[in-house]
Amino acid sequence: MNADALRDFIAARAIPLPHFDGATLDIEHFAPLDARLAQTDYVALGELNHFIHQKSDFRLWCARWLIDRSWSTFAEELGWSDGVRANRYLATGDEGELDRLPSFGYEGHLRSDRDDRPGGILKVENYPTREFVAEQKRFYRGIRGASNGTACLAGIDIDGLPGGSYEDIVHTLAGRDASDFLRALARVPGETATQEALRLRNARTLIALDWPPSVAASLDALAESLDYIARTYSAKSYDALRPGMAFRERAMKRRLGEAQRLLNTDHLVLMGHALHLAKRDEALPRGSVGPGGGLEASLGQWLTHAQGKRLLTIWLMYGEGEDNQPLANLPRRADYPRGTLNAMLHKLTDTPLLFFPPDAPELFARPVKLGQMYNSVLETHLAEQADAVVFLPVVSPLRDDFGLKAPLPP
Repeated sequence: MNADALRDFIAARAIPLPHFDGATLDIEHFAPLDARLAQTDYVALGELNHFIHQKSDFRLWCARWLIDRSWSTFAEELGWSDGVRANRYLATGDEGELDRLPSFGYEGHLRSDRDDRPGGILKVENYPTREFVAEQKRFYRGIRGASNGTACLAGIDIDGLPGGSYEDIVHTLAGRDASDFLRALARVPGETATQEALRLRNARTLIALDWPPSVAASLDALAESLDYIARTYSAKSYDALRPGMAFRERAMKRRLGEAQRLLNTDHLVLMGHALHLAKRDEALPRGSVGPGGGLEASLGQWLTHAQGKRLLTIWLMYGEGEDNQPLANLPRRADYPRGTLNAMLHKLTDTPLLFFPPDAPELFARPVKLGQMYNSVLETHLAEQADAVVFLPVVSPLRDDFGLKAPLPP
């Protein structure tokens, strides 16, 4: 990319922003996207790193704009059971739901006779659970406040620590005669994850036709989560993860369909890693074991090309800083090569920016290199992938030392 042309574009067309970290940003900065929003099936908010504090600010800022435009239904790269509980919080305001997220510290759903935590190459010793929960709470409180309690949310990923759906199903069936079904759900001591998944699928035949459809959806999500951990959690190499990552991406597509049916909407705001939401999988680094594992189209590619859906996509990228991702053998400090767009923008500005790549088709006509988490570099036609980009010069790790009770100001 020509550095002089990039400098001229940023000077003429980019929108300078206040520094993030709880700042209330003007939602009208997104007004250039309003016409496109009216013709969109999905909005995709894609971050290039899950483990940075500013991700929550980015999501909240985008969410406030979308809620103001009557988009208040969200689907997140999050376990299905986590999504069920976050959605109950959005509906009721019950803070206890946010203390019982199965993927983030709650352990009441875990088996005592089998360890379903990641092992092999995915084993982690220092997951930033407290910080991740705090950031998630900050986001959920923010969208509940911005929507006056009308926002809805679903998790469309596998459950990383499966079992929460047992509790969710019991909660849903309270007051109904479901004794035969609940007996069939009882865990069998010593069963493997694969045997447990089969038992759950057999129990599906006992679901009554007049029960809420969320019962079957939770049962299916739990069975697929068990299938995923059986395929993946013992992998000793990244290459061995590929079949499991392909399975996971297919499961996310099914969960998205279930979420749309349960939430009764054709329009969703998708949130997750940018490469799950890529419109074209050319963005995936060569040899990637990320979304789809190189064997299955990403969720974004599938929606755009196989389903013919229209995506409006906003990406979050940054120049330098640290995260607190939990894999000890991978880096936490950003160190992007000089030729990446991250490094070029960081050299040009110490101010956060919002810009619209389609405004400069000639500048972005050729693929550009982008740095993401783990210092992995991808190469993609940015103007085709992202309708807008939020660039932050510096980011910092997830944290929990902010006022969790204070929602984002309206």
